[in-house]
This record gives sequence, C-alpha cells and structure tokens, in this order.
Amino acid sequence: MIELLVIAGVLLAVFILFYRQAIEQYNILQIEATQLSELPKLLGERTPLVLREIGAPKLFTPETLKSNARLLQFPLGGSLTLGTYLEAPSLRVPLPPKASALLAKESGLAVWAEHTWFPKLFSLPLLEHVHTMSTSIWIGEQGLRKASAITTLLYPTAGTVEVTLLTEQQETYLPKNWRGRFADAMTIQDTPLAGEIKYITIKLRPGTILCIPTHWFYSLRVVDPQKPAMGVRLSVDNPISWIATTMEGALDS
Repeated sequence: MIELLVIAGVLLAVFILFYRQAIEQYNILQIEATQLSELPKLLGERTPLVLREIGAPKLFTPETLKSNARLLQFPLGGSLTLGTYLEAPSLRVPLPPKASALLAKESGLAVWAEHTWFPKLFSLPLLEHVHTMSTSIWIGEQGLRKASAITTLLYPTAGTVEVTLLTEQQETYLPKNWRGRFADAMTIQDTPLAGEIKYITIKLRPGTILCIPTHWFYSLRVVDPQKPAMGVRLSVDNPISWIATTMEGALDS
C-alpha cells in the first residue's frame, strides 16, 4: 500500500512539473501527414505545431450536415440553429461549452477523435490510461482564451480562420477583461501596455491541424465572413491539467 502511495506521489509530482513547463519563444514546428509517427515527440517540445495535408473529417462539413435534418435543428444559442447558420453565417455564434461538447458527440466527432487521434498522441500506449481527451465544436470567431490542456488541437472542417497565438508571458500586458477579446484590436484605451503585446498569426484551413501547447493564449478570426467557418477542438489532459481545464472552461462559459 505504501509503495502505491509513493508511486502515485511521484507521478503526481512529474505531472505538476511537466504541466508548469512553458516555452516563451514564437517558434512554429511543422510536419506532413507522412510524418505522424513523430507527433508524440514533437508535442513534448511544448511548441505550437502545424500538421499539414491531414485531410478534413467528413462528419462535420457543410455538405454532410445539410443532409442531416436532425443536426440542422441543433440550437447554437438564442434563435440560431446549425441549419440557419449554414444558410446565413455569422461571425459570433453564442454556442455554450456544454452544447459544443454535445454537438461533437451527436455528430459522431467525439467517437471518431477518440479512435483516430487519441492513440496517435502518445509514444507509449500506457500513457493513454493516464490522459483523457475531450472533444468540442467551435463555430465562427472565437475571442482570446487560454489553452490549459496539455495539448489543444484545432481542426477546421469548413472555412479558413486566422489563429492568433500569444505566449503565457503576454498576460502581463493584457487588460484584466481579456477573455473573448482580440489582441490585434487592443489599444491603449484597453491597456496602457497594448504596444508591448506580441503575437503571431497562423492561417488555418480544412485539412490542417494546429496543436497549441498548454498555457498559450489563442483566438480565431474568420477570413471570409460570407462562408461557414467551423471545426473541432480536441483537448488532451492529464490529471493535473484536467483540473485547470475545468476551471478555465468555467471562466470561458
């Protein structure tokens, strides 16, 4: 019994140490679909990573959704449904976090991601048993939020978005009410240190995945407001980051 407690304590300490590590440099790694075997190793470098030529999942494209009468009636917030959004896209969609996760489940994306992507993220199968993955849908633009999961994967299924990334260090320069806002739109009226905010922007299209390390901030802007823009977000957690993700999710809702 004592041995098990010692092992659990050591694992907990390792998770905490690993979770607190963060990279403050704006380096972007990139691999092709043929290099997916390198994914677990590269994720360990805690640097944003782009996976190219992956191919878009067919479960959540406008063409697939328009043939699914049940999902077209899914409420996105207020009087907006998934069907009305596809007919007349809007930039800001009031999709609550619980509804976002439910839509991922109802569309089949949650099961698909669990079987298709979760095993690819670890070099040792044993690690799958101490990590969890949650799947949610994002639609339209998304203001700033903090990636508290060990790895957050953004996978567009329709439209092109520009993802703005900020390191954890930039929080010093952000206003207190930074959640849901966009760093490139902040002025000295928002924060006296607006000119000190540093960020990078990555254009993300269907078939490409962006992996965001823990502690980084990110936001999404839609490139063409006249077309639907949406995708799936995969959040991978260990026991420590799960607590942080739960708390962060409550603040973002």
